Amino acid sequence: MNAQLNNILLMIFFIALNSVPLSLFAADERIYSVEENIIEQADNTYDIDEPYIKSKGAWLAVPIPVSNPTIGTGLQAALLYLHAKDSAESEIPNATSGLVGMYTNTDSWLVGGFHDGNWGDDLYRYRLMLGTGEFNLDFYGIGNGLLALENPVKYNLMSDVLFSQLLRRFPGTLNWYLGARYLYIDSNVTFFAGNTIPDLPDISANKKNSGLGLIVLFDSRNDNYYPTKGINFEFAWMRDSNKWGSDFEFDKLDTNFNGYVPVSPDITLALRTVFSRAMGDTPFYLLPTLKMRGFANGVYKDDIAMSGHAEWRHKFKPRWGYVAFFEIGSTASSTSDLFTTTITSYGAGIRWQITKDKKLNLGVDIGFSDNNSAIYVQVGEKF
Repeated sequence: MNAQLNNILLMIFFIALNSVPLSLFAADERIYSVEENIIEQADNTYDIDEPYIKSKGAWLAVPIPVSNPTIGTGLQAALLYLHAKDSAESEIPNATSGLVGMYTNTDSWLVGGFHDGNWGDDLYRYRLMLGTGEFNLDFYGIGNGLLALENPVKYNLMSDVLFSQLLRRFPGTLNWYLGARYLYIDSNVTFFAGNTIPDLPDISANKKNSGLGLIVLFDSRNDNYYPTKGINFEFAWMRDSNKWGSDFEFDKLDTNFNGYVPVSPDITLALRTVFSRAMGDTPFYLLPTLKMRGFANGVYKDDIAMSGHAEWRHKFKPRWGYVAFFEIGSTASSTSDLFTTTITSYGAGIRWQITKDKKLNLGVDIGFSDNNSAIYVQVGEKF
């Protein structure tokens, strides 16, 4: 939903939004077994014959099977509250709150909560995320060489995460916002090196990240759940420093540009470009990475990452639709080396709108890349 539960919450929010806030990755055609329970909740939440202004919002309990190349197979659940809006015609973003839990067969788990909201007729926008979790993951190395692709190093990441952001609209404008962001991560990282090189002892360290940043946002989308026109552009500069409690000294720049072109009343062409650069003593788990479908998150990472995404979205029925996508990206240690080697992925997915009044979808995507493939179940769009 806004660049979609962004990496612990930020690891699903980093393994995952940016985005929004809620991108819950999983995978299984069994999502359709969820439909009967959710549709009963969703359809009873609103009286469609009454004016929209009388709606009281929607509580949704969403259990989703997980089968993800990054975190394994298991179950995740989200309890979401979709806040009511004053008018069905208002382009003020939907406010969303939620609790999230997850457990997989790799003994990876996550619990957390978030709120994404606004006040003062969208004069201010704010976001808060809290989470804790443990992830058993694979380290593939840094750069496109991927020497460890066939035999990655196993590692364990235990993290507590706090993410907060506050934006204010520029005076005299409708769509420009300026604000600040704070990210705190307390992590314990253990590499199981003996799994790759016999008799090599495990390596463990506890590290803290504390980053302050400046955010510039332009947002002219007509809806933040399912935009069909408009632009969303974000520039974020973050600085980690021991002056405010970090064990690292580095800068990180993240920019993304999303455009939505209405091809017809039922078809939208969604376009996205992403550029990320880290400078300084950046921990490997915060290095820029390709957030593309079709392979495990973290396979491709380096000091710089850039990618382009195109998605054809067609609602063939009022609450049903499909998407087809193509993505291309590259990582490098310098801008001159970008796209020396490119990674591409492609795929398709199905969408089902959870409620009659809120354009929030449950989706199942399958992505392909070289010899890899992956299935994802998500709440909200990829971007």
